[in-house]
Amino acid sequence: MSSNPYGQFIGTPMSDEDIDALLTSTGYGVISLCREGEPYSIPLSFGYDGECVYFGMLEDSPHPQKLEYLREGATARLLVTDVHERFDWRSVAIDGPLRRIDREGDEWEHLVDALEDNAWFMRAFEQSDAVEEIHGWELRIEEIHGVERREGDYE
Repeated sequence: MSSNPYGQFIGTPMSDEDIDALLTSTGYGVISLCREGEPYSIPLSFGYDGECVYFGMLEDSPHPQKLEYLREGATARLLVTDVHERFDWRSVAIDGPLRRIDREGDEWEHLVDALEDNAWFMRAFEQSDAVEEIHGWELRIEEIHGVERREGDYE
């Protein structure tokens, strides 16, 4: 039981192990970017290798502005949630800079492996002739915060 009297409403800090477990098991979240004071948020599936978050974006998309925001290299925030019900949820926020992974470089295979491990991604998709260009990105974790409210914590 937490000593925080508001913990039942706002949650309590998660352990590093629980944060890793959520990032490894969930594989999707919402990334938020900001350019000249204009926010942009999109849902995405990601891979997590224990140190960085990886994701891919298609060039041919109905929302091309997402790549414009990504290319500027601003700090991003990824929010990952696991909500079961009102008093049973977990949330992790990750802040850090973005870096593009070159498709022809040595790091591309690591990105694909990370995506295949826990993203909603299949290696066959990356290798498909139908997909001309997937842009790979790395979110380097500078700050990470996890909060949770588990059913039964405050009964």
